[in-house]
Amino acid sequence: MKIAQLIFFGFLLVCSSCGADDQQKKQKDMLVGKWDLVEGRRNGQLTQSLEGTVFEFSNDGKMYTNLPIPGGADSSYKIEENVVIQTVINDIKINYLIEELTQESLKLSTQLRGYDFNFVLEKSNMKSSLTQNMD
Repeated sequence: MKIAQLIFFGFLLVCSSCGADDQQKKQKDMLVGKWDLVEGRRNGQLTQSLEGTVFEFSNDGKMYTNLPIPGGADSSYKIEENVVIQTVINDIKINYLIEELTQESLKLSTQLRGYDFNFVLEKSNMKSSLTQNMD
């Protein structure tokens, strides 16, 4: 009886980990491309200082943002449990929580330099410069 329970729980563990990998791949596939800022908030308040912000994600784990982050223009990223983890210079990690992700819209939140930031972005019609470099 105990062996059957052990096998059952092992099976559940394997199935749940496969689901997480599938979810991360689906998120990465939807994330790839250029995203333009529609609305930006700092500490809950709308701010114009983020106007023109873009995020670009490539399929090969590279990303670009024009946020004033050292190394943000050419960095790597990965996705773990609804979080985009950007690695910039000196292996500093910046975490962006994916609050919503569809084919056309992306909502991210993060904390930078002691401020809470929320980004509402939409998928750009223009081809990403990161993917253009791959052509």
